[in-house]
Amino acid sequence: MTLENKTDVFEQTRPRLMGLAYRLLGSLSDAQDIVQDTYLKWVSYSGPEIENPIGWLSRVCTNRCLDQLKSANHQRLDYIGSWIPDQIQTEFEASAEEQAEIASSLTTAFLLLLERLTPKERAAYLLHDVFSMPFEEVARILDMQSANCRKLAARARDYVAKNNVRHVPEKQHQEKLLNAFQKAIKTGDVEILGSMLRADSDLRADSGGKVQAVRDVIVGHDAICRFITDILSNAWRQMEIKTQVLNGTLGLVIIDEGKMHAALSFGYDAKGKVSQIYIMRHPVKLKQMISAKGIVSTSGAISWG
Repeated sequence: MTLENKTDVFEQTRPRLMGLAYRLLGSLSDAQDIVQDTYLKWVSYSGPEIENPIGWLSRVCTNRCLDQLKSANHQRLDYIGSWIPDQIQTEFEASAEEQAEIASSLTTAFLLLLERLTPKERAAYLLHDVFSMPFEEVARILDMQSANCRKLAARARDYVAKNNVRHVPEKQHQEKLLNAFQKAIKTGDVEILGSMLRADSDLRADSGGKVQAVRDVIVGHDAICRFITDILSNAWRQMEIKTQVLNGTLGLVIIDEGKMHAALSFGYDAKGKVSQIYIMRHPVKLKQMISAKGIVSTSGAISWG
């Protein structure tokens, strides 16, 4: 296969690899680096002809991600405050009916929950349940028996289901929440917003210690409402608030004097109640979020516009 042919094959597969690596790592820059490393390994390969290029590329990419996760978990022990997966602007190459299912594998709540799985549980679940890869192929990628891959994916699937993180309510419901949140910020009135929060909801912010933000997770309906009334409303009342699709669901961006100040996304339970509020304040992550938009296909692949 010529270099040109190899490059063509890779570019056709790149969105799939990006979708996989981003979900595995929760870091856009790390995902981009690993996909590029996969490309370099692909074009430099000179062994026997590869019959299944997608499988080969997926194996290299997945195993590079698994190596990266070992390092990332160690680094996060020293992370200042809460760590939140990189947020991305998103749009869909899918019908309205298909969007909710695709979005459910991109939400901040889902990606953060994946952090609690073992790396191989995470990989087996994503490869099979999100990217529809047969377990025989998953087994080749992870160098395991197919039966063991099934067990890994089943454990992950049960854990995801138990924690209610793959729920994306209808757009109208999301808009109602955003309107209530904006009213709470602009007026300090949290009555409507409070009615949409679970009693055990939590709020966390990611600043990486680089800018001011709450470092501890705020847990509980009443504590969150007090924080919004006493802190966020006073700090953000005069700032511009815009709606933006973030990780597949409607979120908010806070703009201060023309600069991105914060980005917010939300997690929902099966009844549409808000279970998580995520505030991104990390300046590097915000800058990265502005620079590119992820275009998500029905296969879960992500290309960048």
